[in-house]
Amino acid sequence: MVRETERKFEADADFRLPELVGVGGVTAVRGPERSDLDASYFDTQDLRLARAGITLRRRTGGADAGWHAKLPVGPDTRDEVRFPLGRAKKTVPAALTALVRAHTLDEPLVPVARIVTRRDEWTLLDADGEQVALLADDHVTAVPTDGKATTWRELEVEAADAAALDPIGEALGARPSSSTSKLVRTLGKKARRQQPPELPKHPTAGDAALRYVRARFDDLRAHDTGVRLDAEDSIHQFRVTCRRMRSALQAFRPLFDADRVAALREEFRWLGAELAPARDAEVLEEHLRAEVDRLPTEVVLGGVSARLSAEFARVGADARGSALAVLDGDRYKAVLVDLAALLADPPFTAKAARPAAGELRKAVRKSADRLTASVEAADTAASPADRDTALHQARKDAKKARYTVEAVDPVLGRELRKWGKRVKGVQTALGVHQDAVVAREALRDLGVRVHLEGDNAFTYGLLWAREDTRAHTAEAEFVAAWARLCGSKRPHLPG
Repeated sequence: MVRETERKFEADADFRLPELVGVGGVTAVRGPERSDLDASYFDTQDLRLARAGITLRRRTGGADAGWHAKLPVGPDTRDEVRFPLGRAKKTVPAALTALVRAHTLDEPLVPVARIVTRRDEWTLLDADGEQVALLADDHVTAVPTDGKATTWRELEVEAADAAALDPIGEALGARPSSSTSKLVRTLGKKARRQQPPELPKHPTAGDAALRYVRARFDDLRAHDTGVRLDAEDSIHQFRVTCRRMRSALQAFRPLFDADRVAALREEFRWLGAELAPARDAEVLEEHLRAEVDRLPTEVVLGGVSARLSAEFARVGADARGSALAVLDGDRYKAVLVDLAALLADPPFTAKAARPAAGELRKAVRKSADRLTASVEAADTAASPADRDTALHQARKDAKKARYTVEAVDPVLGRELRKWGKRVKGVQTALGVHQDAVVAREALRDLGVRVHLEGDNAFTYGLLWAREDTRAHTAEAEFVAAWARLCGSKRPHLPG
């Protein structure tokens, strides 16, 4: 995967390249090099990829001929995933089809445009001979499958450092392009990326709910792609989005048809749980490796690092394989289809038409009540193991309360942000506690197996003791955080 940061400019027929030496650290200009590029673009019939800011093409010519998927990252930045050309010209490789499945929902990918470009490209270098940017002068002929050919000329500036784009763009003296990509310019308005609608000045509860759920749907599809690409932290962010979606559907439940919302909440619970082993393995491996590195070398007995590597390589591979199987499955697709249908035609109840503030305050109060009840259950637990379980539930309820506050922020933000930050403090302390509980169990299991195999289990016992201390420390931090949150048995909510 290659990250591209680039900016496009309009160029008239009589445009001439200005002097760029001395601009943005440029000390030399090499080129031009000419290439003839011929690209076929693929999308669903209703352009789901283009409207999500994604382009998918098969291109010949140039140094990077092949299949390319461009995924949005920021205003000027996209990640490009590349695959070899292969023999097929009109069938998208299966790996790329899977990569965009959360957007296409298995709708066929068909040719939507052909774009032929004659490119002259210059390399802009700094004093050390390193590349500052690439400047392309493109003469473009574009033909949508259902329309007529158009031609234009444009400039592209691609830079590793986004800071170089502004001075080079200014020096060119060209107009910034009104289109984010050649494909969007070819297909017109129907291919422009969809932007979320702004909340009206006096939003209804339904307005606020749809805005938040729609944003989380966008997040889910973006993290789906990250998981498939094995991007750093992608499984974690995918699961966080599932939890946020569940919390939002719980908070907004009175606004929608009860059965449809309950079914979706259950499916997001299932989805987050299915990806839990992969995330748990990531967290535990990172933590235990760091703990081993902190120990004096004289107390690290036996092949501890090698054992951890072997253990987590196996667990991680199994968990990742299972996660990908879920994302490729019919049940996951059905979740996405159902969520898209809910957003397209919301099954609102009468409460959705009420002013947002009053209905959303009720949702926050309910989440606060659930959190209070789970903390009280932990206080009356019959055994240490039961208390650990109850504190884990309190952690989950703290997350739900925090995500509920996040969901209502556009309407109630000012009055709830302080309370939300204190809920996060409770959640953080309980999160450390749960991580320590999980690590204790894993270390005990590892230690037993190492001992039974005749190896030295001393270090695993030492690590277990450190995790036990961490759990008790985190529990004390939770008690302090809870006192800061409410100062009494029930959290105080403004309004």
